[in-house]
Amino acid sequence: MKKYTNNLIMPLGSTFRLMLIIVATFIMPACNLIDNEDETEPEATEWSYEDTDWTKLGYSECGGKVESPINIETDKTIKTQLAPLLFNYASAPATVVNTGHTIQVNVKRGNTVEVNEAKLTLMQFHFHHLSEHKVNGTAYDMELHLVNQDSVTGNLAVVGVFLKQGATNTELANVFDNLPATKGQEIVLSNNINLVNLLPTDQKYYNYTGSLTTPPCTQGVDWFVMKTPLEVSADQINAFAELYGNDARPVQPLNNRIVLESL
Repeated sequence: MKKYTNNLIMPLGSTFRLMLIIVATFIMPACNLIDNEDETEPEATEWSYEDTDWTKLGYSECGGKVESPINIETDKTIKTQLAPLLFNYASAPATVVNTGHTIQVNVKRGNTVEVNEAKLTLMQFHFHHLSEHKVNGTAYDMELHLVNQDSVTGNLAVVGVFLKQGATNTELANVFDNLPATKGQEIVLSNNINLVNLLPTDQKYYNYTGSLTTPPCTQGVDWFVMKTPLEVSADQINAFAELYGNDARPVQPLNNRIVLESL
């Protein structure tokens, strides 16, 4: 900024110099305020699940009032007729990525879900072990998050699917059989994933407003947590747990938020 100002002042007359001094009188305090804010707000840095107080690392939104995940207390939910989620999920090519925090599956664009007349595009899905959301204080073996985004507004809607130990999940077999072992490693799956098979047949859900469960903990995320879990085998759970034994953020205070439940 100083170099730019000096280059302007050198060829100008005294009138312009005076004008620039007046402008600088009002602008410089604002610049100093921005500099001070940068000094007091820690720079965002690498995070982990060993210490989930991520605000200390500069992720200020992780200390918000509408955080996820939550403990869903079914005796306190508002049970009502909620509009169905209209999934337009199909078979899609996918790439499995080890992000350093979880296993994420990136899918080809074009799969959408309609939520209250808004159409959002599936961007990726990933896993948590154990489940991040709890129901009446109990966690499931794993949780699958399908992250959808409105291309116009940028709003996010995440569909959570509980995974419990049972039969082998044939749709996810190609993922669990090709888990990248190291951070940054990517594996392109040889077979497409039929994304609709990642949803339970009974699609009743819990709905509330929360956040992303990882930094930067973006607020205002619309959460749809499916009530009915899918099954995965013990081998599939163990294969993931060998890489990420704990990638679940602790449940966060509800802070008077309302949780809706499909009848």
